[in-house]
Amino acid sequence: MSRVKAKLKWFLPFVALMLVLAGCQSVGGFDVNKALIGDVDVKSSESSMTFSMNAEPIEGISAEDKEMVDLINSFSLNISKAKLQDNGSLSAQGTVGYKQLNIPFTLFMDKQTLAFTVEGAKQPFYFPVQGYDEILGEVGLDTAKAEDVSKLLTKFVVKNLPNPGVINITPVSDAVYGEQLNMTKLHAEVTGDELPALLKGFLKSVSKDTEGFTELVGGLYDYMYPVIKAMDEDGSGDIFNLGFGDIPLDDKEAVVTVLHDAAKLAVDALLLVYDNQVDSLYKSTPEMKTVLSKDTKLSVDIFVDSALHVRKQNVDLKVALPGTEDFPLKSLSLKASSQIWNIGGAVTADPISTEGALDISSGLTPGETLRNFAPDSDVYRILKDDLGITKRTIVIEPDDEYYYPIVDKNTTYIPLRYLAEDLDATVEWDTANRAINVTDGVYGDKLVFKIGSSEALINGTAVKLAQPVFVDEYGDAYVSLRLLAEALHATVSVDEDGWITIVRK
Repeated sequence: MSRVKAKLKWFLPFVALMLVLAGCQSVGGFDVNKALIGDVDVKSSESSMTFSMNAEPIEGISAEDKEMVDLINSFSLNISKAKLQDNGSLSAQGTVGYKQLNIPFTLFMDKQTLAFTVEGAKQPFYFPVQGYDEILGEVGLDTAKAEDVSKLLTKFVVKNLPNPGVINITPVSDAVYGEQLNMTKLHAEVTGDELPALLKGFLKSVSKDTEGFTELVGGLYDYMYPVIKAMDEDGSGDIFNLGFGDIPLDDKEAVVTVLHDAAKLAVDALLLVYDNQVDSLYKSTPEMKTVLSKDTKLSVDIFVDSALHVRKQNVDLKVALPGTEDFPLKSLSLKASSQIWNIGGAVTADPISTEGALDISSGLTPGETLRNFAPDSDVYRILKDDLGITKRTIVIEPDDEYYYPIVDKNTTYIPLRYLAEDLDATVEWDTANRAINVTDGVYGDKLVFKIGSSEALINGTAVKLAQPVFVDEYGDAYVSLRLLAEALHATVSVDEDGWITIVRK
């Protein structure tokens, strides 16, 4: 876990740098904020996008780390056409780059379903989202109000973040989806060493922005009040004991005032210690001096048309990294470009039929996922060989308190259900025949074990057992560990201390 946290912290500056972009104030009479906020209300459009990454490793990295670096550098995303319909439906088609492969995919989402398919899949995959609005409504959540809060938050951030050191505008003529347009190009650059001062400027602006701060808090109140009201099932009001003293929670003006004053107090308190906290951060985590240096740089070009709609974007982000054992990279770069057209026009998203599709919300087994792909497809090979979704390793100690293995005449017996399910098989009880039916989740093989019988059926073929299937005092059916594991395509090895290792590739 500590290694995961160590790696995650280096991504925090990415988010902060991207936020700075949203804070461009008016430049040369051009209202950047209005352009950025205006695009929040776009209901229909078509667009394309490309995305790639590049990791620069330190010298002498391990073979495992080099493999990961090569994987990062091979990844790319190319969306050749995305369609946003005015009813909220969305579709996209493109390719994912992976290890010199370009794998086509399509995606569709509406209010009922998220569906997607990739090259080599026999049927699409889907996730049902129908009814989520009703479920949210039962607890007081309103998706329309959530959009309003999102707009308020965007407006608030855009209004208060200061301009970076480099920002300029120029008139340009450029093509968007084959159409030559006269646009305004906004170019901005932010380096890591600018970031602390920019964020401090944001906090100062927030502290002074009483109107915007109050408006945001009011929006959050409108969104959250119905939720809290729905939680107060008995109407006692006990749930409202949220630190407002005698102020009733349904008094919006009073509650918003209290929340605003408390939040402003917190911001002002942070400003008082901001510089000391930054210095403390550098002392406790000296690696941050590398991350927040001039070598970390965000460069953005935004192309805006005469209607103040963003039509093209180019983003180039390079984050300098300290190159530690936990994160052996000198830098990580991200490049993205996009263009948008047919804004507000007649756009129809391309649906994907879910007839016969696989419902991923039901929890697909590795076998179910793998069997949905043609064995000679690239995705099948990636899932099985590169990602190893069918691989399992189980280690059982001699006195294991989960499996409780029993050794008799050099044969180890194990509770059938425990091992079978850990190897992704399904287990069903046949009451009429007092038998246990096991279905291999990866290969689909059928195994039948009958209580008290000295034979088992494996794909219809009778196999002699060293001892009949028996049930212990807790109701667990025991069978030969080796026979069950090997029937489920795993290998079994035992070391000199009696530790058992079961491996399925």
